Amino acid sequence: MKEQILLKRRYLIVDENADKKNALYLSIKLLNQFGIVVDKPKLLSNKNLITLSNFYGEKIPASFYKNPQDAKYYSCDELLIEQLVSYLKIESTDPFSLDESVFERVPVFKKILPKYNKGDEVVLRKYKMITEVESEKILKEILLNFCSYTRPWAIDEKNEFFWLYLNGYYNGEPIKCKDNIILALMEYKNDFFAKMLDKKDVVKLSVRLIGEKKTFSIPDDKKILLELVIKNAKDCFLTKKQAKYYNRIIKKLNLELPLENNLSSPFSIAKKLIDKGDIIEATKLFAQNGSLLERNLIFLLSRAKKEEIGEILSYVKDKNPIVLIQLLQGILLDDYSKPRIFKFFKDNTMKNHVETEYEFTHRKSKLSKATKMMVKKVMLEKIEKYYKSKESLGNIYIDREFKHLGLPLNTSAIGTGLDVLPTGSRLPINGKYIRTFSYWKDAFDIDASVVFLHSKNNPQILYWGNYSKKLFGSSALTSGDNRDRNGSEFIDFDIEELKALGYKYAVFTLNGYGSTLNSGEIYCGYQNKDNLNTKVWAPNNIELKIHVKGESRAYIGFAIDFDTNEIVIINQVLASDASVVSSGVVKSILPYLNTNYLSNFNLYKLLSLRGNVIKSKTKADYVFDRNYEAKENQKVIRPYDIEKLVTLLI
Repeated sequence: MKEQILLKRRYLIVDENADKKNALYLSIKLLNQFGIVVDKPKLLSNKNLITLSNFYGEKIPASFYKNPQDAKYYSCDELLIEQLVSYLKIESTDPFSLDESVFERVPVFKKILPKYNKGDEVVLRKYKMITEVESEKILKEILLNFCSYTRPWAIDEKNEFFWLYLNGYYNGEPIKCKDNIILALMEYKNDFFAKMLDKKDVVKLSVRLIGEKKTFSIPDDKKILLELVIKNAKDCFLTKKQAKYYNRIIKKLNLELPLENNLSSPFSIAKKLIDKGDIIEATKLFAQNGSLLERNLIFLLSRAKKEEIGEILSYVKDKNPIVLIQLLQGILLDDYSKPRIFKFFKDNTMKNHVETEYEFTHRKSKLSKATKMMVKKVMLEKIEKYYKSKESLGNIYIDREFKHLGLPLNTSAIGTGLDVLPTGSRLPINGKYIRTFSYWKDAFDIDASVVFLHSKNNPQILYWGNYSKKLFGSSALTSGDNRDRNGSEFIDFDIEELKALGYKYAVFTLNGYGSTLNSGEIYCGYQNKDNLNTKVWAPNNIELKIHVKGESRAYIGFAIDFDTNEIVIINQVLASDASVVSSGVVKSILPYLNTNYLSNFNLYKLLSLRGNVIKSKTKADYVFDRNYEAKENQKVIRPYDIEKLVTLLI
């Protein structure tokens, strides 16, 4: 785990005891095979090569080396027969057979196919050689950054924190996000984490452990954990519903503790004030109770008089700019001519709800354009004030790439891996071809598919069930279904041809048809290609590789914007058991595909508020750049240094 944590951040540990006589040969091999340049090539060892080979995916399934371009040399009828024969072979065999050959595709027809030459596309990545002593400092910094998060950790972030905790890098630092404290408490069950929580958190933890049913029993192992939290939890204000639930837990555990007595919730009182037309008093009441004002801001503004708007906005707190950014994004992207799409994040998966026709027709909480613009003005002033009040980073240089990077706000099970950027980030496609891929080990039948969104709003899905129909001719070809336990699927695109056919976006998705996405090791990503008739898997031209993990069967990885010739990172695990991600589910990620998504908030804009932006890298105290090598007393932050960027934004 230590090596994996460092590898993702472009560090390699020097093996002090290794024989370095082959170091220069290894540096050439790393450059040719993986596109990797190290700062101290004479310190490389065989151990470094093995570590990188595993990370970049040299030991991937043999089935990956089959090429979807083969499909264009077969007729639709031949592909259909080949698919049916393969399925019949599998279905007529014991599904629990240990013989992996059962799940292999059956090549019914033989064709003379072209030989694929290795392409010359190379993505250069710079790695830094560090000592064990230097690695300790880096790992400690990573842990401190995780503690400062105000959003829940993604699965990989949680696992990295747990490893760092178990290996002595945690020294009692406060953890800012309550969800993360609860995760640590459930894992390690100690007084220290329990003392960071309050009575509201007792309710949150109880719901997580036993649900919200009126009648329930508490298993003994959960009793121990709940008693630990309750005895250490701090006092705080509870709503009527929370107080009622808290008291039920106290009684179930037979604890001799005072019960909570909340006769009416702030929301109920505020609602009565709103019904009487007293919007300002309702606003004040909301503002005194946690995040109630922020959660009900649109509700208040849509019912307020024009002259009350400014006063209502003055009560919005500016202690957490991330909350303000998320709130403002929701308001600005809300299109009242279409049903709203609500996204909910729970247990590291994303749920969504599209307004029904009835809800859309009878919706009252709508803001005028003038109100929206006023909200935008006030919120941006609060956000700027927050960042200007923080300690300055001094002179800073920010590469233009950061204008195309979204903010790391996600609360879904974002996967990490090789150069994984925040949701909404855009990466250029360097050419007219792209190859998307997935591969897995110790899972069963992971399906790759693509939802194509047409300019005329008639989505098409390319997946294992219709790959033989060649819906897009040779403009989009899939390798078809692979049901191996260790397998792969991938899809090729000709960007210009698909754009000419009227398609605006292609959304790459994964589904666990035979396994959940929490089984084994599952990866997906893409390669920019000079032409598609090159080697299927060449680690030196991989642009993005994501480790997919989550208690679900559905995942959206990224989208291709045909108009701008860019990749849009989505990286969301969905709360779904569907065998194919539907075009309806794709509606939930449409805001990220909008080119305006990054116009108001991107990493460049917010980082520029943290210091004096200059044009010289060498004169900057902080350099935000992918490849720049730091000089003495300089700090460099890369686009993929997510935990460092999160820390600078809160």
